[in-house]
Amino acid sequence: MQENYMICNCKQVSYGDIEDALHEQKKFDDVMDAFKGVQEVTHCSTGCGGCYNKVLDTISEIMMSK
Repeated sequence: MQENYMICNCKQVSYGDIEDALHEQKKFDDVMDAFKGVQEVTHCSTGCGGCYNKVLDTISEIMMSK
């Protein structure tokens, strides 16, 4: 997946933005905890909510690659 791939159109959050937000967290063992942290930083999935599953999938993908 490309870093400039837009995940959340409402808040203009890209794959790279989510990856950066994850790296700001002390740990990310749980996808839902990671989602909350990413959401606090990027505000993704706070508009229409249509990207919720894409954000979770992206977080899971990044977590599994670490």
